[in-house]
Amino acid sequence: MNRGIEVTEIQNTQLDALRFGARVDVAGTFFNSFAGTKGIKTLPEQLAEKLVELIISGALEPGQRLHEASLAERFGVSRGPIREALRLLEPEGLVTMTSRRGASVAKLSRRRLHDIFSVRAALMGLCAEELAQKRSALIQEVLDEGTRRLFTAHEAGDVGEYIIIVYQVSMYLAEAAGNEIARSILFSLGRQTLSLSRRVFDDPNHRLAWARNWQAIVESIRVGDPVRSRQAVCDLIDNIKTAALEVHGRLERETLGTTD
Repeated sequence: MNRGIEVTEIQNTQLDALRFGARVDVAGTFFNSFAGTKGIKTLPEQLAEKLVELIISGALEPGQRLHEASLAERFGVSRGPIREALRLLEPEGLVTMTSRRGASVAKLSRRRLHDIFSVRAALMGLCAEELAQKRSALIQEVLDEGTRRLFTAHEAGDVGEYIIIVYQVSMYLAEAAGNEIARSILFSLGRQTLSLSRRVFDDPNHRLAWARNWQAIVESIRVGDPVRSRQAVCDLIDNIKTAALEVHGRLERETLGTTD
């Protein structure tokens, strides 16, 4: 019986390793499905995921108006499901809806961006601490695979793949810790900053530095050091936050037409 449990755990670990890397359905990588446990997604839920993909890829820019008629024509549906999809995205922080202007892609303020990264650091740090205390060989194997694929994506210069893996490893950290509250919040906060992070990850020096940050997190978990694990997470998030705020400031200056 123990042998059967061992084989099952190994198989599960092999399946976990497959979670890293591009998916056919890109939105599924970044999106905590609205369908939940029922499995079958409604049309508005499917449309919401398509919109998430467009926002993350940059096809829909922060602040851009989301006209129901145009989107309905684009997806070949009526305006009703589009309206419902936009309403689903509003509490996720991806879409802003007002009575006078309608819907638009959410535009993060500098203050909100700072707060998002601070909360992410606190929650991810907590999850890393819990994993360091667990010292699970199976979880460690998955984290090692995720880190390896992160370096591979960086060396290949594949920014899209790198972004996907960063997000997946981050979510796995919370999932493996078994902290559902942290996982849910991190899913949402991570998605809100992805369109901005996409620009940050274009810099190969940043990608290499953050892959090394992840390596430090995984190594701290391996040796069972909770304090060091939390600090490694804080170092990673602080570095990403600094770069993201720089990009945010540059985009704001470009919008105002004050760039040199």
